[in-house]
Amino acid sequence: MANFYTSVISGEIQGGTTAAQMPDIACSKVKFRALASNSGNVYLGGAGVTVPGTETNTTAGFELDAGQDTDWIEIPNLNLLYMITDNNGDDVSYIALL
Repeated sequence: MANFYTSVISGEIQGGTTAAQMPDIACSKVKFRALASNSGNVYLGGAGVTVPGTETNTTAGFELDAGQDTDWIEIPNLNLLYMITDNNGDDVSYIALL
């Protein structure tokens, strides 16, 4: 049985070298894409997300190279996710279904 959604929301979120919470946007599913023009990577994760290093830890973010996207993520609000980037201005775009 197919799922039907009533709204489509899309936009861009500016990245920074300090972890920041995503905006308060209700949804059912979301897909992110790191902008092709980014000079570094984008990392998505929970509160306290960090740029992966050389050690094992529980805060390293899910890495997106420039131009790479995620699969659909089932989540009720974008604000449950946080983002950090290699460089200020490395951004993501998103499309969310509600």
